Order: sequence, then structure tokens, then C-alpha cells
Amino acid sequence: MADRTLVERKFETSRQLVRQLQSAGAPLLAAYWEWSQEKDRWAFYLVPTSTNTESELVRAASEIMITQPYHTVFSLADVFVDASQIERARAIGAYLRSAEDLGRQFDTTFTGGQYFESVIVIFMAPELQAYHAA
Repeated sequence: MADRTLVERKFETSRQLVRQLQSAGAPLLAAYWEWSQEKDRWAFYLVPTSTNTESELVRAASEIMITQPYHTVFSLADVFVDASQIERARAIGAYLRSAEDLGRQFDTTFTGGQYFESVIVIFMAPELQAYHAA
């Protein structure tokens, strides 16, 4: 059986990281992968609940990410804890239409005054999920 691709491993491992952060009670508002054409790569954003909790989320994520499988799957340029992403996370949350949208890739999306080339949402806190009735 062929090994899974690195991208698939990173995606699944990011889900596992989010579950561990939630279990640890980390102040996580959102987690998503975003493609940047400028940087020509995907980046995984862990968004804290506020600017005041950013350092707490950095600490929690760092403690987990030094263990297996994280330190062998992610490079230093893959994962960012970034409070400046809070507004972008809110825009993504307003864009989601159902729980099934989690894990789906959205391409070329403009929502809430924010532009996304491509984004894959791993986690959105319940308060950000503004699911719309069809």
C-alpha cells in the first residue's frame, strides 16, 4: 500500500492538533489552511480567541507540536498562531453554509471584506459558525 501524500498527512495531523488543543482547553477560535500565491505554499493558522490569549495559544500549541507526529510532519513555516487572523476567521465563519463545509476547500472567495485564494477550514468555534438555512 502506498504511503499517503505529505499534504494528506499534514491535513489529518492538523485535525489531530486541533483536537488536542481543544482537549487541553486552549483558547482556539479557528483553525484553517490558507494558500498564498505570493508565498507559493499553504499555511496553517491557529487563531486565538482574542489578542490577549495569543501567547496562551502559542504556549499550548508549542507544547503539543514538539511531540510526535507533529514535529516530523510540520515545518516551522507551516503553522502560525496569529491573532491578526481573527477578522479573517470571522469572515470565514460567516461564509460557511453547513457543518459539512468544514474540511472542504473553498477557492477564490471574497467574504466579509476578506479575500481568500484557497482555504480549508479545520475548526470554527461555535460562536463563529453562522450557518444559513437554505
